[in-house]
Amino acid sequence: MGSTIDIRSFRPVTPGITPIPQDKIDSRSDEELIEVLKHPIPVRHERNIWAFWNTGVDNMRPWTRRNVLGWIRRQGPSWDVRLLDMVPGSSTNVQNFVPPEYLPESFKNGTMDGMAKGQHSSDMARLPLLYLYGGIWLDVGSILLRNFDDIFWRDLEDPASPFEMGITLFQSRKFIGQCLSGFFGARKGNPFIERWMQLWLELWKDGRTNCFGLHEHPLLKPLGLIVPPEEQEHEHPRTIDLGGAGGFDLKITTDYLGLNMAYERVRLLKDAKTGWNGPEYYRRHVHLLDTVDEIWKSHEMLLQDELFPLLSLPFEPEHTETDPKQKAAADYVGYVLANCSLAKYSQGHWQPGLRVPLAMSWSMPENADADIKKGTWAEYYRWASIFCNQTRLQGVCLSSLTLPEEQDEIIETGLLEAK
Repeated sequence: MGSTIDIRSFRPVTPGITPIPQDKIDSRSDEELIEVLKHPIPVRHERNIWAFWNTGVDNMRPWTRRNVLGWIRRQGPSWDVRLLDMVPGSSTNVQNFVPPEYLPESFKNGTMDGMAKGQHSSDMARLPLLYLYGGIWLDVGSILLRNFDDIFWRDLEDPASPFEMGITLFQSRKFIGQCLSGFFGARKGNPFIERWMQLWLELWKDGRTNCFGLHEHPLLKPLGLIVPPEEQEHEHPRTIDLGGAGGFDLKITTDYLGLNMAYERVRLLKDAKTGWNGPEYYRRHVHLLDTVDEIWKSHEMLLQDELFPLLSLPFEPEHTETDPKQKAAADYVGYVLANCSLAKYSQGHWQPGLRVPLAMSWSMPENADADIKKGTWAEYYRWASIFCNQTRLQGVCLSSLTLPEEQDEIIETGLLEAK
């Protein structure tokens, strides 16, 4: 048995993509790749893709498991994909890879709680893994559409390049600079990752078992709360859909985004004792891409509850000139396949009243195979993500964005010293 999607199912009908040569396609079955995930080889280099599902690969939602198998097929043998978990006795347990001193007590003893327990368990793993081994962190809700070498990794490996770390920018405070923590990469021993990890561990000391109240922690409180889009200052404003409810509780959302706020402290920190200059490092050594352009284009093109019915439409590209729904499906799928590095679908900190996102719809038991349903735009989308390459900028990295001088307040103190 081969891939869930057969190479002969489709041909490209949207511009900007081309079939991968057949001799370059990973022909192993899904079952074989799942066994690879269950029995990872020892870490052999920095070309690692790290991901996490706390109860293991067999208990993943089917669409997210297919995402991870797609990463293996797309990246090829020069990259190692590891999906880690918290299953006792599992060869993929996080604690087989991360020494105890790099993990908070609530993770090690299984006492984490709260509605974001799964997300924050994942947060505990990603920083030490990248610091100790190097590579890419990728959330399992991500459909990969471009090789990491041609996103930013080639620049990170190039000794002539200034870049040592790569992230995507997503503004959540008054001035730009924040990241999306579901996709980032760094070389082994990266100094930014090291400080980010140290700070994150500090925030979870003293018996903390959940994120509630993190915004009040003395090391994060000077940053304030996240800022809603209407209060942000944008050089180039974007209109994106984040769900459509009356409004987020900013304190709860800031707590949920504690890892991102810890990133902010490291980014804005100048520590005279150690010589760390976060603003300078960030602008010189971090490869910056735009989250909306490269990951979250769906949030700009559509309302979040429009994606599921759109991708569930019959695949009828011959009707795009006469059927508005078919045209909308072709426009969305075609654009993302040709112009985005990956497509990240998540339900995040979903609250009643928000529009139901694609990730939530695909995760419902009755929709277990909706992302590969025969004869739909979803099946074509999945097929192209495995068997096609983008024609844009092959063999080179995407250009890093240039940011203006920092407008936010610089934090001049030690990493773990309250200000």
